[in-house]
Amino acid sequence: MISNGKPDSNGVPGGARFCVFCGSTDGLTREHVFGDWLSRIGLDLAPVVYRAGPLNRIGRDLGVAREPFRQTVRDVCGRCNGGWMSRLENVAKTVLTPLILGDSGFIEPPEQGAIAAWVQKTALVAMLVSTEDERAHGYGLPLSEYREMYAHREALEPVPATKIWIGRYNGQVHRNSVRVVPQVVIQRGSRDPDVPQGYAMTVVLGELLLHGVRITAPGLQLNLSTPHDLQDLWPANGRISWPADTHVDDASFLGLSKGKELRMTDPHVEIHPWKVATDLADSKAVGSMVELPVICGKHVVYYPSILVEEAIRGRFYVFMISCGCGKAYLVQTEDDGAHCKAAGTPESIDELYEVLPGEEYLHKDEYGSFFYKAINMP
Repeated sequence: MISNGKPDSNGVPGGARFCVFCGSTDGLTREHVFGDWLSRIGLDLAPVVYRAGPLNRIGRDLGVAREPFRQTVRDVCGRCNGGWMSRLENVAKTVLTPLILGDSGFIEPPEQGAIAAWVQKTALVAMLVSTEDERAHGYGLPLSEYREMYAHREALEPVPATKIWIGRYNGQVHRNSVRVVPQVVIQRGSRDPDVPQGYAMTVVLGELLLHGVRITAPGLQLNLSTPHDLQDLWPANGRISWPADTHVDDASFLGLSKGKELRMTDPHVEIHPWKVATDLADSKAVGSMVELPVICGKHVVYYPSILVEEAIRGRFYVFMISCGCGKAYLVQTEDDGAHCKAAGTPESIDELYEVLPGEEYLHKDEYGSFFYKAINMP
């Protein structure tokens, strides 16, 4: 799944017919989000459904199921595609193939810049999967990011103020995916700015996980601690041996890929996802119920306000609820509100809910019966 953030107003325009990297209007070609070499190294090629879309919405299907690594975009010229981008893909193919397959290998310091640049290039290209309407409303990444990467293309390194980590993925749900989440850097206690100041990027291929952050606002320092004990990839810091000791499972992946595990070393400064792109509109009280917008973007659902009162006391719950689209959602209350954890058919969400541990409760009022389960927060 490819998930888009919403940047400032200088994003790539919808329907752009120029190379987003160099600006050329000649010879636009089809550029793969993931290099097609990945289809020839022994990964599972069973047909998959491609999805993309804003972070706070249900992923948009990109057509019928087909082989992995076939998604392309038409926003890159032949010179970029066959030049510096191809050089990055060649380094990635040589160095990353054994790591993706879970075999032993190394990344030497001279190769680490090119691999980090490949991660950034992959994230930038993935954001071009946005529809024209999504781009017209600001989703994606700023055009300046593409031009900045083009300006640094000969160095075969990511643009300045970028940090990349590497780890091993042992989950099953998020293989072969790209996620980009806009970030803000603020003094603790301050309100979020009107535009993001950077973005987190996560690329998963087979058993390889690459996670990074780029700070786009001038003057902000990239003083970050390592999330989830991942190894430093960039800036280069010695030879990297593989397999990595740190494993990221599906449960850990969610917080990591959402950019929630990034930490500034300065205790007075924090970095977190830009809520405009990641959060839905605020819930509101309606009588004894709470009205909650859901990720279809069209409907609201309702749950008892007693769960808000419980959350204030540090007691949290999970429940299943459906909207007018016929979709069902698994919703969990947390200290900062109620959050959708899964979406799907009523049958699939009911199965998820039923296997969850925790005592089940029943709330009855004039609106009917409402079931929910207690959860233990970490």
